[in-house]
Amino acid sequence: LFRIVIIDIDSVDNDSIAPQKDYKTECRLTHSRDIIVIMLMVKEFHHCFRDYWRVARLNPWFFSINLFSAIAYKTFAIIQPFVASLIIEALTKNNADSAYHYVIVFFLVYLAYRSFYYLNWRAYSWNVNHSYTRLHDRVFNKLINVDSDFTRKIKKGEFMNTINSDVMSVSEMNKELSEFISTILQIIAVLVITCFYSFFFTLLIIISLFVYIYIRNRADQKMNYYWYKTRREDDRYSSFISQIASGLQEVKTFNMLPKLRQKLDKIENRYNKYYKAERDQVTIRDNDVNFFYYMFQVLLYLLLMVFFANGQIAINVLILIISYHEKVINYASDYIDAANAIRLTNASVKRVQKILNYKPSEKYEFGHTSIEQLSGKIEFKKVSLKLDKKTILSNISLEIQPHETIAIVGLPGAGKTMLFNLLLRLRHPTKGEILLDDIDINDFTKEIYTSSVAVANQAPFIFNTSIRNNLDFINPDIKAQIKACKIAGIHDFIETLPQGYNTILRENASNISVGQKQMISIARTILTDAEILLFDDVTSSLDPKTTAKFPKLINKLRENRTIIMITKNPDLMALADRIVVLNQGKIEAIGNSKSLFDESKTFRILQFYSSERTTQDA
Repeated sequence: LFRIVIIDIDSVDNDSIAPQKDYKTECRLTHSRDIIVIMLMVKEFHHCFRDYWRVARLNPWFFSINLFSAIAYKTFAIIQPFVASLIIEALTKNNADSAYHYVIVFFLVYLAYRSFYYLNWRAYSWNVNHSYTRLHDRVFNKLINVDSDFTRKIKKGEFMNTINSDVMSVSEMNKELSEFISTILQIIAVLVITCFYSFFFTLLIIISLFVYIYIRNRADQKMNYYWYKTRREDDRYSSFISQIASGLQEVKTFNMLPKLRQKLDKIENRYNKYYKAERDQVTIRDNDVNFFYYMFQVLLYLLLMVFFANGQIAINVLILIISYHEKVINYASDYIDAANAIRLTNASVKRVQKILNYKPSEKYEFGHTSIEQLSGKIEFKKVSLKLDKKTILSNISLEIQPHETIAIVGLPGAGKTMLFNLLLRLRHPTKGEILLDDIDINDFTKEIYTSSVAVANQAPFIFNTSIRNNLDFINPDIKAQIKACKIAGIHDFIETLPQGYNTILRENASNISVGQKQMISIARTILTDAEILLFDDVTSSLDPKTTAKFPKLINKLRENRTIIMITKNPDLMALADRIVVLNQGKIEAIGNSKSLFDESKTFRILQFYSSERTTQDA
């Protein structure tokens, strides 16, 4: 049996390991002592089949039809040369009736072959559709339930390649699986038939078959290794290009392109090196195997001529052996192709499995409490948070009354955003609890809690679709959308657009200003009709004119909502009923602007930086 080497491509450092040395140490190829039963290779593909079955979750009924039809059409393909030899044998004996009879049988056999071949492709299509739809749903459902560590462990480029191409590759693997199994049976059946006519020539065919499979398999293993390497570099390239596209404005502004080009060149050079090595193996595989096949075929023809001339075999047996030798090599080629496809697809299986098996560092489970109307009271009770053994928040106790406006301020790294992450249930406190209307936030149903707490981020995400569609994701009521946009102060601008609310926003809303994009995001937040609104430093990247509109907006929203703002803007701080100063994960002081200027050193520093920024803007 062949041994299998599973390569974890994520653990390979492409920059530091020479490919040839790594290949010899990491991927020990099968040698002569490993070739005991080449045609079965059960051990090599056991893990592939097991992982694939778990990931793809094929419909057993569809797969059974797929496998049965594959075996059936291959069986009739084997019978065709045998019936042809019977026709030749009948003709050599001048038995026209038998010859006509076998011709009819030959036609029926071919008809059956085509019928089962058609059924096989239909069953394959059913399987692909079933598997692809379910697998896409599972990957998507996994994505919306991951934690914030997901993007650190699985890069964006890898994830996009996985969901775009790997899911389809896994869905299509059922054909290779049925081909692999049925082709093994097909080869065995051919050898049994030829053995019935001539043991000697069957032995020669078996020898040629073993050598053929050995050369192909060895070359394919090397080729697959380099394919893994090229795929890894492709992931890196995709991820890097995605980052450049996201920050294209900064790339151009700071003239980063020359250095970024150097980084891309390194990735491309590694990719080209591995791709060349892969293509070299493909060339060696195809050239060497074909050369061996034709040399052996010449030898077989010479031996058959000698045996025929000496009367040791009949003409129909000669034709049958020639035909079956060609077929068995073709079957072996199909077998190796299927085996190779399984190996390659196994990389896709591993990548999909990596996403599906991802386990968040924390479990985010919702409760069963369902209360339609909430007052908006929030209480942090001795809340602490540790990440990677580092204390982020320490013993936070804070009570926020309904319809109160709170400003959270602090130097970078003080824990402000993590406080919001706790409220949004993106993280769980290490200690303590957070209450909403005196009920633990973990006790609410998902529907109630997510509709009660909404956030507007510093860098909002806008979909590449119309303004109306972006708002439809929250609430499809057109009147409610217009009302939310009027409150946000963006309605008049939208009306000036040629297509109004039907205007298509480009990717990342690049066809409108940053401020307009932020106001649409805030309108979307208002549209949730949530009792608690979180504003995460939403004015930090806006121009002074747009920023000046926010105090008026906050005054409108605070009438019937609890508002919590992370901000550096003194005007917004002045609007707050209370300002909470965070310092190194702890509450340093609580009060208004006047009292905090005397009590809090951190607040004085923030005021100084704010005045400096205002001066620069002016």
